[in-house]
Amino acid sequence: MSLIKEFNIQLYSLRELTRNGFLDVFEKIAGTGFTGVEFAGYGNLSARQMKELLDQHGLKSISSHVPLERLLKNREEEFAYNQHLGTKAIIVPCYDMKTVKEVETFSKQLSSIAKEVQSAGFTFGYHNHAHEFAIAKDSITWMDLLLQLTDPKEIALELDVYWAAYAGVDILSFMEEYKDRIRLMHLKQMADYESKACVDLDQGVLDFKSIIQKGLEIGIEHFILEQEEFAVSPYESIKKGYQHVMNL
Repeated sequence: MSLIKEFNIQLYSLRELTRNGFLDVFEKIAGTGFTGVEFAGYGNLSARQMKELLDQHGLKSISSHVPLERLLKNREEEFAYNQHLGTKAIIVPCYDMKTVKEVETFSKQLSSIAKEVQSAGFTFGYHNHAHEFAIAKDSITWMDLLLQLTDPKEIALELDVYWAAYAGVDILSFMEEYKDRIRLMHLKQMADYESKACVDLDQGVLDFKSIIQKGLEIGIEHFILEQEEFAVSPYESIKKGYQHVMNL
């Protein structure tokens, strides 16, 4: 019996394939067993067309990565599109953090639209890479500062375990420290702590069993596969990743 009942996929993993359309991609991932997707762009499809494709393959829209600039200027369009899809969360995928002022500005921007995002029916959050875990001041990281400056009731964290490990973070300790913030998780594997290469989920050093168990303990709502590099092919990698996680 699997630790989790459903597993989702970030469509950025199949970015080269979605350029030719979503029909074949959705057919493949649904056939693999994934039940939900996280968007990183919608191609040129209308919300109605995208919803029809999702429904056709029995898939749900778990989340959508939306750049901050678009949320600041075009959020009503994003809200309408994702409401039609039934999307659960809207996530800002990245922000450059090099100074305290930048983090303070970013925190204010997130907070300024958080209530609107929530009122539109979405969980609102931020997805990390590695740079957020650099020390800002007095042993405090940029991530610590961002989370201190935002309301846990308004801004969630989508924890990318690969990038956190890449930065030298103890994943389980971080999850415990910020258990009130982490609501989505990217499962992405690292070959080793020297090369830090992204590999298939069944091949590296990150212990997904312990990570998922901790995630369930703290209330993570959605586990999402993301793959950036492929030893053989994207479809082969995500199939192996799905089977590995669902057999834990």
